[in-house]
Amino acid sequence: MRTQEQIDNIKKNFSDPYIVENFITENDISYLIDLFDNSTPNQPKVYKNTGPVTLDISNYLNDTIVNNIINRLKLAIGDFDITAGFWFWTDYPHIIHNDDLFELPDKMYKGITIPLKLDSDLVNNKLPELCFFDQCYFHGPSKFFNGDDEIPTYYNKSIYEYNNVDGIIEGIIDDETYEKYFTHLKRKWLNGLSFKCSLPWKPGSCIIFDSVRLHCASDFRSLGYKSKLGISIFTKKND
Repeated sequence: MRTQEQIDNIKKNFSDPYIVENFITENDISYLIDLFDNSTPNQPKVYKNTGPVTLDISNYLNDTIVNNIINRLKLAIGDFDITAGFWFWTDYPHIIHNDDLFELPDKMYKGITIPLKLDSDLVNNKLPELCFFDQCYFHGPSKFFNGDDEIPTYYNKSIYEYNNVDGIIEGIIDDETYEKYFTHLKRKWLNGLSFKCSLPWKPGSCIIFDSVRLHCASDFRSLGYKSKLGISIFTKKND
């Protein structure tokens, strides 16, 4: 687990989650989708046990378009090292998690999500959202299942009680918020958490947040979307 000094150091760089509209162009979006669709055996996709399909961004950091996007991110949030990054395709909304590392670097910084594509047979004016909680977890990459046990996660720790979650409260998410965003989650997983905000999952935008903050997808299936494709990048701050 991190020490309180390490946690305080990470908190110095906290900010509210925010979105940058039109961060990449339509041409950028098409190009990035093609990179994912046409990955090679030397740059293979990973088909995860939990359902998502990912493609490691580290093999593409010398690509002109990818490199330009990374440099513009550094202009937006300051210099950083990429700790992990990948394209991700999923047909199931992500559950409550953080985006930490098992190595527990004391300069863990921002998570970045760049939506690329939404798949639906419907004409839909409503967008899915990325939802954030007030709470954070500083002790490694985790998924959160308050009151449960023995739920396999494969790539994260499973947290079944929230004693070590920072900012835990007495109370529950109200029914209206639950029905709007969280119908893919068990109600008890939300006990002790408070809803901070949500940001639209809009292709071409860029969502920036503290990587140790608890967050999850809204249930995009309830809006008629079948899947989504985006890029996630996790960072460590350079002074």
